[in-house]
Amino acid sequence: MPNYRKTKIACYMGFITQAIAANFAPLLFLKFHNDYQIALGKIALISTCFFLTQLLVDLFCAKFVDKIGYRICIVTSEVCSAAGLVGLAFLPELLPEPLVGIILSVIVYAVGSGLIEVLCSPIVEACPFDNKEATMSLLHSFYCWGAVGTIVISTLFLLLGSSGNDCDLYTVFCGVWHGQLEMAGCLMGTCSGHKYL
Repeated sequence: MPNYRKTKIACYMGFITQAIAANFAPLLFLKFHNDYQIALGKIALISTCFFLTQLLVDLFCAKFVDKIGYRICIVTSEVCSAAGLVGLAFLPELLPEPLVGIILSVIVYAVGSGLIEVLCSPIVEACPFDNKEATMSLLHSFYCWGAVGTIVISTLFLLLGSSGNDCDLYTVFCGVWHGQLEMAGCLMGTCSGHKYL
């Protein structure tokens, strides 16, 4: 009988990835306002675009995931989340309108977040774990732990960045979250022996 331990860990990390995607940009709203002179009314578009994109992905994913395949979709979710965070670090500086770069990045990682939301629970549910109820509860608690970790670690980085350091810790920090996402993506890409993967 195959061991589904890597699949379970990858799904746990997927929920952490979703927490990073949902909670990182709102922590930077004042930074966006101060650094790019974006009006606070326009900054509200960032969350709107994130949740609208995630809802659309949730809606369409249910119809197409069986045709495309769970493995391809779940790995794509991590790639989109990582690409969105990398874009969040660089696109606002590269594009003439920083808000456009931020929103494009948010839309890309919202696609990943939406895929994670729809796919991780059914994957864990389909695996033959001994205590399925506890495993599913733990899976959903990882979003909470990811949100707490994102807020605490991001706050510490932002405090370090505001203490007069020359280094742009915002860009470095996007790279740190990107590294976590890459690790989750690698795990999801190696999980097999499962009817979905």
